[in-house]
Amino acid sequence: MRNIEPGHPERRSRKPDSRQELLDVALRIIAKDGIDALRIEDVCEAVGVTKGSLYWHFQDRQGLIHAAMLEQLRRLSEAQLESLDEAIDKAASRDEYLLRVAGSLVDPFDSRETEARWQRWEMLATARRDPELNAMMAEIQRRYQRYLTSVITKARERGILRTDADPAAVAAAMTALALGSNHLSYLGDEGPTREAWNGLLLMMIDMLFPPK
Repeated sequence: MRNIEPGHPERRSRKPDSRQELLDVALRIIAKDGIDALRIEDVCEAVGVTKGSLYWHFQDRQGLIHAAMLEQLRRLSEAQLESLDEAIDKAASRDEYLLRVAGSLVDPFDSRETEARWQRWEMLATARRDPELNAMMAEIQRRYQRYLTSVITKARERGILRTDADPAAVAAAMTALALGSNHLSYLGDEGPTREAWNGLLLMMIDMLFPPK
């Protein structure tokens, strides 16, 4: 990483929020044209900063790619966690909770959700070819698993879920179901209808509730 002295013009001109802007631009380029199309010059020009400003935040191009991919994974995971947590806190009944959770799990018929999951798959596949990035990605995945497990544990403590359902196993199964649901995009007319899919989801979730 370059050592830029405190009084250096590049450090004085650095925008306070430029790191997030650099990540946003990098993610847009990666999503549109792929990782190989990412050029430091293009990112800096789009944000309006110098290369020195970028190197203040990221060691090099690879460091920017690593940070951008981890940021994208965080964003993709955050929405689902928030909706599940909200379901526990706000659902007034078992049936309402069931509907809230089912709606927040996975919708393979929503093109935006499907594309977001493909991006997650691409990041995971890319990370496996880079030991350093793979270690970082593994920690992000474990952090997501821990948080999701805590959400499921809270539901069990409140009597929403059955006591013999292991929260860690439920959390892992939910993640696997979400990622694996992209298989449906290949099936076309031979796959299940939206109604059939949602019905099966409700049946699976209902099994986690205490017997009535």
